[in-house]
Amino acid sequence: MAMNNVRAILLANNDDVAAMLAAVVPQAQVAVTLNASGGTVLELAARQAVPFGHKIAIRDIVSGAKINRYGYPIGVATSDIKQGEHVHAHNMRSLLSSAPAKKAEPRPVRSAAWLTRLVDDILCAAGAGPEAAQAMSLAMAEAHLRGVETHGLRRLRPYITRIRAGGVDGKAQPAIDRRQALLLIDGRNGVGHYVAAVAADAVSEAARQFGIAIALVSNSNHFGFAGHFATMIAERKQIGIVTSNGQVCVGPQGATRSLLSNNPLAIAAPTGLGDSFLELDFATSVTSRANIVEAARNGASLPKGWAQDSRGVPTTDPTAALAGSLLAFGGGKGFGLLVALEAMTGVLAGGAFADQVASKEASQNTPEGTGYTLIAIDIGKGIGVEAYTQRLDDMIGRLHGLPMAPDAPPARYPGERRWKLRRQRLSDGIPLVPAELADLLALAGELGVATE
Repeated sequence: MAMNNVRAILLANNDDVAAMLAAVVPQAQVAVTLNASGGTVLELAARQAVPFGHKIAIRDIVSGAKINRYGYPIGVATSDIKQGEHVHAHNMRSLLSSAPAKKAEPRPVRSAAWLTRLVDDILCAAGAGPEAAQAMSLAMAEAHLRGVETHGLRRLRPYITRIRAGGVDGKAQPAIDRRQALLLIDGRNGVGHYVAAVAADAVSEAARQFGIAIALVSNSNHFGFAGHFATMIAERKQIGIVTSNGQVCVGPQGATRSLLSNNPLAIAAPTGLGDSFLELDFATSVTSRANIVEAARNGASLPKGWAQDSRGVPTTDPTAALAGSLLAFGGGKGFGLLVALEAMTGVLAGGAFADQVASKEASQNTPEGTGYTLIAIDIGKGIGVEAYTQRLDDMIGRLHGLPMAPDAPPARYPGERRWKLRRQRLSDGIPLVPAELADLLALAGELGVATE
C-alpha cells in the first residue's frame, strides 16, 4: 500500500538529494524539509522504492554532474537521474570513498601570520569591513592554533556566502548602551566575531571601573569558539565568562524536535605560567552538530547516547539524528544547565531565544539573531592579580602532583593542552587539512586576492 506524507530531510539548501526518514514505495508523496525545521520546502512523488536513510533525488541530475549532499559534492551521477529516483551506487560514483590502504594526506603547514593575513584579505574582498575582517581572521587563526579546527577555515566559505547574500551585514557597527556595569549591545546583524570582540573590550573596560560587569548582546551571528573571547578578557588580568545561543539542535530526552542550541560555556583566567591561561570551553551537547554531519558524510555510525531521531527515540544513525536532535551532556543535569544558560543569554538580552534563533544553513540571507552574555571580573579590585595567580598556580600544582593510576593520563587543567599546542604551532606553523587549504586558495582566486 502506498505511503503518503513520507518525510525526507535536506541537509543544505544547495543539495541535490534528501535522506528518507522512512521507507517509501513508488508513487508515494514525499515531503522534503530542510534541516528538520518542520517546514516543507518541496513535495515530490517517488518514482522508485527508496529504503529508510537512503537518498532520493529532489531534482533532475544529468549524467556526469556532481551530486551535492551536506552542501558538498559526495558523488558523480553515472547516468541521468530523474526527480524522485533512488540515488545510490547503481547510478552514482562516490567521491567520499577511498582505497582501504590509502594513507592520510600529509598536512601542508602555514604560519599563523600568513593564515590571518589571507583570511583578512579575503573577507575584505567579500564585503566585510576592515575591523570585522580583522576580528574574524584572528578568531579563525586562533581556532587552528589551539586545535579547535571545527571553528576554523571550514566555516569561512559559508560565512562569506552569508555576507554576500545579505544574511550578515559585513560592515555593521555594534551599538552599546552603557548602564554603569550593565551593557546592552545591539549587534545590528554584524559579523559575530567582531560583535563579540567589541563586547569583550567593552565589558572588560567596565569591569576595570566597577569591579565586575556584564554585557548582554542581541541581534548578532555565530562568533566561532567561545574560549577565544573569554581569554581576550583574561588577557586583561580578569576572569572572563562567555556563553551564547545559536542554531537549534538540542532537545530533552524523548523530544521529537530540538528546541535549544548547544550553548557553549567558556571560563578563562590568567595564570602565572607564562602565556598560558586556564580556559574551560565546552558545548552543552554531548557532541557538536558538525561531528554528526561529518559522520553522515562518511557513512559512519554514532556512539550511543549522542542523539535521538524525530520520534524521540535514541539513534546511532547520523541522518536520523540530523532530523531529530542532539542530547545534552550529563543527561537531565546537562539539559538543565543548557536551559539556565539560555535564560541568561537570549532571554535576558531581549533578543531571539531558543527556537527563535534562525538557522544559518536553512537560509543564507536570513539574520540569525544570535545572543551572547559576557561577564568580566576584575581581579585587581578583589584580592589582587599577584595573589590570585599565585593561588591558582598552587591549585594547578596540586592537580599536577596528584598520584594517578598506572594507565591513567596525567591530570591537566582546562586549557593546558590548547595553550601548549598554540605555542608549538606559533613556532612550527599550523598543519592544515589539504581540502580546507585548497578551498581557501580557491576563495582567494575567486575574489582576486593574492595568496603570497
